[in-house]
Amino acid sequence: MASPSTPPRAKLTIPSMSLLTPLGLLALLALPVIIILHLWRARRKRVVVASLLLWQQFAQLERRRRFPLSLLLLLHLLVAALLGLALAQPVWASGLFTKPRHTAIIIDTSTSMAAPVAGGARTRLDVARDQVRQLVGQEQLTLISAGPRPALLAQADRESTANLLLALDALRAAGSGSDLAAAMTLAETLLQGEPDARLLVLSDTALPLPQIAQLQARTRRLPTTWQTIGSALDNRAIVTLSARPRSGGPIQIYARLVNYGSTTVRTVVRLSGDGRLLDTRPVTLRPAGEVELTWSVPREIALLRAELDGSDSLPIDDTALLNLQQLRPVRALLVSAQPELLERALSALPRVTLNTVSPARYPTLAGTLTADVTIFDGYLPTLLPTGALLIINPPPGSALPPGVRSTSTTRLLDGLSLDGVDFGAVSAFEPPDWATTLLARTGEALILRGRVATSELAIWNFDLARSNLSSRLAFPLLVARTVADLTPPELPGSLLLGEEMTLQPDPRATQVLITAPDGSQQQLSADSPQLSLLQPGVYTVTEQDAGGVILRWSLAVNAGSPIESNLVPQVAPSFTPPVIMAEQRERHSALQLWPWLTGLVIGVMLIEWIAIHWRRSPNKAGS
Repeated sequence: MASPSTPPRAKLTIPSMSLLTPLGLLALLALPVIIILHLWRARRKRVVVASLLLWQQFAQLERRRRFPLSLLLLLHLLVAALLGLALAQPVWASGLFTKPRHTAIIIDTSTSMAAPVAGGARTRLDVARDQVRQLVGQEQLTLISAGPRPALLAQADRESTANLLLALDALRAAGSGSDLAAAMTLAETLLQGEPDARLLVLSDTALPLPQIAQLQARTRRLPTTWQTIGSALDNRAIVTLSARPRSGGPIQIYARLVNYGSTTVRTVVRLSGDGRLLDTRPVTLRPAGEVELTWSVPREIALLRAELDGSDSLPIDDTALLNLQQLRPVRALLVSAQPELLERALSALPRVTLNTVSPARYPTLAGTLTADVTIFDGYLPTLLPTGALLIINPPPGSALPPGVRSTSTTRLLDGLSLDGVDFGAVSAFEPPDWATTLLARTGEALILRGRVATSELAIWNFDLARSNLSSRLAFPLLVARTVADLTPPELPGSLLLGEEMTLQPDPRATQVLITAPDGSQQQLSADSPQLSLLQPGVYTVTEQDAGGVILRWSLAVNAGSPIESNLVPQVAPSFTPPVIMAEQRERHSALQLWPWLTGLVIGVMLIEWIAIHWRRSPNKAGS
């Protein structure tokens, strides 16, 4: 036995050659056929002589044939031999030509991977990183993250590893749910056609049982190794924090606490609003049990925070946040000579602040008035303001600037009963061809929808005073739906860590500034910006235009969820290794010689062509 100080001996790799298609050697039977053909074609020349007496002593030699050795014969034999070997597809197996194994590594980046391992100083994700670093520089690697959505992070061979190491260090355990099935499908697609490739999954297996069963039922096309990281840990979490407002009264708050451990936990729940402590309650969580709590809080509170006292295996799910100011404030400006009907409907909307101006005063006040929605009733200025626009009974001869069809998917008239409504005489206003007609009667467009520059626009092509719409129950609903359709949607109360949110800012916004919980900032384009929520806490979203801030609001992101807070690993799925033919692996890992042999055949045939033409050339014949 070698001592520990003795360096290990290098493994000696002996080169060897093998044939992938041995039947191709049957083509070598052409060699004797070529020789026979040359013997048959090699005939003596007829020469006239004076006497045959001198040739009688060579009668014995006359019956013999000399082997017709020539350059063309040698070339023909060489071509046939090379073709026969090429058809047999010889390969040269040597360490010099063997490609490194290609391994696709899937790292689970769900929230539960932030739980600690033995000792508590390092997390499960840290252990997974160390496993990957051991393979860097030894194999060709493809790194895939498996959070709520799988993502290809980097690919590297044995020489270029910098990008993969950077992507590995940037990984965060932030995501509710882990779509490992989709990540495996992505890996199989990337490694298609590489029979020596393999798949390595690094996960804590803290997954729901249905997902484990789904993975177990899948048929793998690659050798798959599943490595479970971490062990079972006790944990408790706030998995739900929601609100139900009451009309004109306090807001009802609901919270759900769950104990995923095997022992009884006694703790305290603290509820805070806008940084002020509102309530403290002791709770007892039995093993695998849960507790539901309710509170009533004042309506003026904007941000609510609930947290459990003490610490456990996953502290980030012990806190839950909730944004109570979910209604975007709307500043409405009504320009009308008879505003009473619309004022009653608009004032009833909870998020609308209304300002009314007469058409005579509007031109002098237009530069000082700022509104999110402007309603023009029987009046239309030459220059339209920014923000959403509702044009009612446009004056005859009014013209709108060029616009486009709106991308709004809201169906304003769904469920509204407008049967029997007398809209009165329709004005001579010519609707633009880019506006979408939502309601028409007797061939006349009554309600239209479109977009002009940065303004969402709706047109009611009738006079409210001459119609009976204002006396119907559908009138306040139509006003409320139109305002909601022209302005951005309500703000979310909270989202789960790892989710992606498509922001829908004000149409006037030119950019959106995102401030993460750690203070870092990110500037997004206002054209449907996509926001990845990778940190628990409060994000600040600032919508801006050329004139400054349009709206600043808060976005609460929570880590607690039934999927991620249960830190008990399930039994890892087992996969049957796929059968890979040895010759297929050898075909990809050894040097294939048939292309070189084919090239030699072409070269030899070129030499033969030159030799034939040289013999038949006039200069050669004359010499």
